[in-house]
Amino acid sequence: MKQRSNYALLVTLSCSLAVGGCASTLNKVTDRPFQETKAEPTIGTSVDDAKMEILIGVNIKKAHPQLESAHVNVHSYNRLVLLTGEVPTEEMKTLAGDTARKYQGARDVFNELQVRNNTTVLARTSDSWLTTKVTTRLVAEKGLNTRGVDVVVEDSVVYLMGTVSHRDANRIAAIASRIGGVQRVVKVFEYLD
Repeated sequence: MKQRSNYALLVTLSCSLAVGGCASTLNKVTDRPFQETKAEPTIGTSVDDAKMEILIGVNIKKAHPQLESAHVNVHSYNRLVLLTGEVPTEEMKTLAGDTARKYQGARDVFNELQVRNNTTVLARTSDSWLTTKVTTRLVAEKGLNTRGVDVVVEDSVVYLMGTVSHRDANRIAAIASRIGGVQRVVKVFEYLD
């Protein structure tokens, strides 16, 4: 049993370092949800976050058959978890959030799932383009440190994660909100001040 657990952990860590978003793959090769133990050593926060994204994603898909085909994205920054995407019912939204909160390493969960049909491939492509536009604009902004900022876009809504000052958070959000195609900006920041 312990050997299987170590194997699952090794596969998980390998995937987190090599491939983003492989929760669907791991979901197919395991029959139970994952759970982090306090004894597991960490390599660094970014590796912990990548691992959390994968494991929480698998756990959500395992929580209910309707979540298997739902479009749920798990994002983590410094152990703060953001759920985006679409689920079929309010109950599935609640279940996904509760499942993420049960993960031992999650400090907090922001459940931004929408109850509706999954977005189209075209909408997801548009979101990828918006992510690129927002990120590029932020990096180009003089006098603004965006090194610790992650940009997530889902259905034209921009979610901003990271550790910043209140002043920088407001500037970052204002810049993102002025980019064509952005419908709304949501700040999921930790503040330095």
